[in-house]
Amino acid sequence: MTRDMRYSRQTIFILLTTLFSLFLNLSYGYREDDKRESDRREIDRIARADTLAVSDAVRFLSKYVAIPSVSGQENEAAYWLARQCANKGLHIEYITNSPGSVNFTASLYPLSSQKPNIVFLNHMDVVFEGDHKLWKYPPFDGVMADERVWGRGSFDNKGLAVIQIFAVEQFVDLAAKEELPFNVTVLCVSGEETGGITGSALVAKDFIERFNPLVVIGEGGSGMEELSFLDGTGPLFGISIAEKGCMLVKLSWTSDNAGHASIAGNYASLMMINGLHKLLNAPHPIILTQEAELMFSSVGQKLGGIKGKVMSKPSSKLFRSFLKQHAQKNPELNEILTNKITLSALETSKTSYNQISNLESAILDCRLLPGQRPEDIINFIKNTLLDSLVQISVIEQGPVPLTTEPEYFFNLLAYAIESEFEGASVVPMLLPASTDNSYFRALGVPVYGLNPMIVSPDQLKAIHSYDEFIKFVDVDRGIDVFVSFLKAALPVFDEKH
Repeated sequence: MTRDMRYSRQTIFILLTTLFSLFLNLSYGYREDDKRESDRREIDRIARADTLAVSDAVRFLSKYVAIPSVSGQENEAAYWLARQCANKGLHIEYITNSPGSVNFTASLYPLSSQKPNIVFLNHMDVVFEGDHKLWKYPPFDGVMADERVWGRGSFDNKGLAVIQIFAVEQFVDLAAKEELPFNVTVLCVSGEETGGITGSALVAKDFIERFNPLVVIGEGGSGMEELSFLDGTGPLFGISIAEKGCMLVKLSWTSDNAGHASIAGNYASLMMINGLHKLLNAPHPIILTQEAELMFSSVGQKLGGIKGKVMSKPSSKLFRSFLKQHAQKNPELNEILTNKITLSALETSKTSYNQISNLESAILDCRLLPGQRPEDIINFIKNTLLDSLVQISVIEQGPVPLTTEPEYFFNLLAYAIESEFEGASVVPMLLPASTDNSYFRALGVPVYGLNPMIVSPDQLKAIHSYDEFIKFVDVDRGIDVFVSFLKAALPVFDEKH
């Protein structure tokens, strides 16, 4: 290299300094842009809120939804929620406090008071939000628009938590002035969406001794208006007294054939596909449980007329004939009359694309009606597949589904709903899903599931999907329902308070 083409040390130093400075400025600029974008979104959210006539509870929910809390990552949301409850004058106690497993209570009195306790249950975790591009509004912005709070967890289950907290808050001053005979506790748990292992399963271990519970009220039934057989009547509310049990089952197929894909014979993947097609399309037998009978007869009594008379006698041949005709065609009806098996995951041994896998597995989410045993599902799978090569194993099992017979607190909840929603009818129901309620029913505690609001079909479809939302009116009227319930439950309460 000639002297003329060389750079002096000074020139190189200036060049490197300039490049380094440019890099710093660009990096800082990117960070500043990110911060400005975050600030802009927060300002936009607040600005939108300020132009809306919304309650403090709705604004609170908007902020809560804006804190991501996918299962296992609830800590930030949990600590924020606990601080807000403490600021409202509620007594905070952490049952467990570790990464991914924060469970706390917010009560009128400390749990150590050992007062008989009315416990409201909710969960702080939410399911994965999926592709943000498929959402109308960002899933973790807590956008308030169209008289709704949008975002992951707005309905399931942060909305219910806010309803519970704002209802209980209204009794803080009364509890400070007078010695109430009952405590009222809001129990906020982690991990419900992943089976409750990091949440309610831990809380339930010493629940009876620590909480002295009278009743637990968690998520579950709600109100519906768009039911064809209720034409001309008011909304129908279901308070869940039982729910399906949950069990995860693993099916595995193995074969000696693990050679080249071009010369494959009967191989594990093919056996799995054929077996799953047969199993997942097999109809389940209709089982009319005692819980379903109670639900149908209660609806029939509320409905009246010829339809009501038939429905009020679910053990009759006429009604059973109706069930056989309509259950398979009506998914909602079928859900509460049959066990259910859903494919939730597939697993394969690692191979290249042109090599046959010799091990294939499927994970099945199995939901059992009350009274059904795990072996009933296993036998159904075996008898349907008739495959001696498949290996079947239970990898996870929730609490045995039990039932709470409607009693005093059920009646108080029903009265509170009927007082808030004109013309509403309230019936006990079997929830065709599984929740944390089962952990506490298994202890023999009365447990009811209630989302105190009228839910639309599009709202139900959005749960665990995109564009999840809750209406402003759902939050405010839900608070009124639980306040009415607590007024009736606390015997010292009268109008002067």
